[in-house]
Amino acid sequence: MKKKVQAYMDMLATSNYFNGAVLVAHKEDVLLKESYGMSSFQYEVAHTTKSKFRIGSLTKAFTAMAVLQLHEMGRLDIDCAVETVLPDFPHEPVTIRHLLQNTSGIPNFTSFPAYWEQSMRLRTTLEAVLSSFWHMPLEFDPGTRMSYSNSGYLLLTAIIERVSGMSYEAYLRREIFDVLGLKNTGVDNGRQIVPSLATGHTVWGDVIHTEFIDMSFPLGAYGVYSTIEDLYIWSKALQTNKLLCKELQEEMFKASHGYGLGWFIEGRQASHFGDINGFVNYFLLDLENELTVIVLSNINITPVISIGRDLKKIVLGEEVRPLRAFRALELPMLHLTGEYGALSIGFDDTLYAIIPKMYGVPYKFRLFPVEATEERVVCKSDFVHDTYVFELEMRHVRAVTVTGPDGSTTRYEK
Repeated sequence: MKKKVQAYMDMLATSNYFNGAVLVAHKEDVLLKESYGMSSFQYEVAHTTKSKFRIGSLTKAFTAMAVLQLHEMGRLDIDCAVETVLPDFPHEPVTIRHLLQNTSGIPNFTSFPAYWEQSMRLRTTLEAVLSSFWHMPLEFDPGTRMSYSNSGYLLLTAIIERVSGMSYEAYLRREIFDVLGLKNTGVDNGRQIVPSLATGHTVWGDVIHTEFIDMSFPLGAYGVYSTIEDLYIWSKALQTNKLLCKELQEEMFKASHGYGLGWFIEGRQASHFGDINGFVNYFLLDLENELTVIVLSNINITPVISIGRDLKKIVLGEEVRPLRAFRALELPMLHLTGEYGALSIGFDDTLYAIIPKMYGVPYKFRLFPVEATEERVVCKSDFVHDTYVFELEMRHVRAVTVTGPDGSTTRYEK
């Protein structure tokens, strides 16, 4: 099993489909703990298993743990209204549990129009971000459905600070990080130097710098950094009730509309995707099979969810989509260029695709032809294990079908 997991990741890395760090553990046996590629492309610093990554929304599980600890101490009640802790909060029906479960109906501030172009780049305070949505109407009645909201987890940050009398970072440091010995985990404020913190990257033909984000405000929503080694210690603590009584620990993994307390829940599997400028991460905790998969990447287009799910399948003896090395062919490719709806195919030094990916954001990838007949040309994509099939009619492209790493397909036509 170890060899299969290692071979899968080696193939991804050698094909330029993965840059980051991965840990896979099954029943106390660490099957893989490995780093791949560069922590900083600009300074040519290679990753190690102690490389630190901004983990984005994997932070939410730590925030949920802090709230549950305060509940266990009797310092708050997760079923009480938010206004019992934050008296000026204007939405009486919203409870702390609603915030934890993303069922509050509070608008998500990271979806506001000015977020990407302006507000994420500016230094601010927790209070200022809270004020940006404090009086906005709820999008639905609390508890009736789940709508992912970073706003709710910033409210939870404020609740932790109000109840504990400590900063969010100080509370997590004392009650979680130090207790578990997480020496390489912390809350990133963007000012303090964090040794071995990877640089976040994106892709536009080549690896480039990602858009800047000021780290003064993500906090309990998406502000923590960590390593694969520390996150594995965290995983074991979640399975052994080291930080909470068994009853409350199990509460964390009970779903309401598909979301627990800081985790997406499917049966006995808890997982979460995390992304923050230049970083994408996936944490999968299969409680039934005692399986942990942690995938951290500092190239934001990496399909960490499909990689993590493939690693789980390999450990459990299930089939995964085959991944094979390919050899690029020398072929004329100018006739493949054109606009195919949201997909643009062009040519500079090589054939390339500009295609919308996560959140509809366009990315540019080089394409390499690997197969050609009179009816079709097949290309592989750089950085992501995508396959592009150009359907030809009299050498003119009729349509392009793109198959992603998870086997999903999208057809683009002129």
